[in-house]
Amino acid sequence: MDYPKSVPSAGLMNGRFVDEDPLTGTPGSLIPASWGNGVTQELLSVIQAAGTTPSEDIHNQLLTALRGSELFLTAPQFNNDKTVATTEFVVRSGMQYAGFNVYSNSASLTLSDVGGIVSFASNAPVTAKLPVTTGILHGATLKIVNAGTGVVTVSTVSAADALNASNGAQGAISIGLGETAEFIKINSQWRLIGGTVALKYSAMSSSSLQPNGWKRIPDTTSPTGYVIEQWGVASSGTDANGVLVTYPMSFPNAVRNIVVTDGGPTCASFGVSTGSLSQFRLYGRDYNGAYSNWTGIWRAFGY
Repeated sequence: MDYPKSVPSAGLMNGRFVDEDPLTGTPGSLIPASWGNGVTQELLSVIQAAGTTPSEDIHNQLLTALRGSELFLTAPQFNNDKTVATTEFVVRSGMQYAGFNVYSNSASLTLSDVGGIVSFASNAPVTAKLPVTTGILHGATLKIVNAGTGVVTVSTVSAADALNASNGAQGAISIGLGETAEFIKINSQWRLIGGTVALKYSAMSSSSLQPNGWKRIPDTTSPTGYVIEQWGVASSGTDANGVLVTYPMSFPNAVRNIVVTDGGPTCASFGVSTGSLSQFRLYGRDYNGAYSNWTGIWRAFGY
């Protein structure tokens, strides 16, 4: 749309409307019906595009339309032209943190921390309480970094909110020096979904710290995604056949190494035979060459 410059009788001055001047006898501009209709239709088009029925008695319909959710379209997810971004588009992009806040002491985090990174820098143990979930957008995240030597213990401000680890376990979560933890708000809970702390709750980092135990260690070259270290104690048999040792857990693919050290009471020598992925045979003799009176502390490695 534009001023009615093509209508000579409109009486524009410098391309704009002017008032009548009685002192000089200069007439005022005339508004042609076509121009008045055009301006009105321009405004009505915006109001109608927002799904509103035009009314002569309501004078804020244009403002309501511009503030509404029906008028503007959200561009495709990876759109990179100069289209105006809606709030939906910005939230969906997820490419930036809302801020970076630093705390040197224990703190109850607030809405201003949601969507950003919170760094704790304390040489003493501190607590970080996650905000009340009420009113926080479903799927909102918050990341905590421990930049101090003191352990950061994470809990919730509200007793009504649950705090879950990535494996579903509930309770406080500890963050050590240099570790990170990312939480997501789901209904009335905060759930750990990322950061180095999440590795502690992963099956690839699980273990059994018993005298006869095992530990998984993440490894990208292994077909299982991890390697396994196992250990235990075996006592002597009564003959040259040794003793059959059963691993605390079977190796899925292969056993690569078994090491045995003397556990007393005599100075013994050992030999092993790798029979299967679940067992091996341990042979031993004491310093007198006897097959009895020895203890072997063994460690096995595989994947």
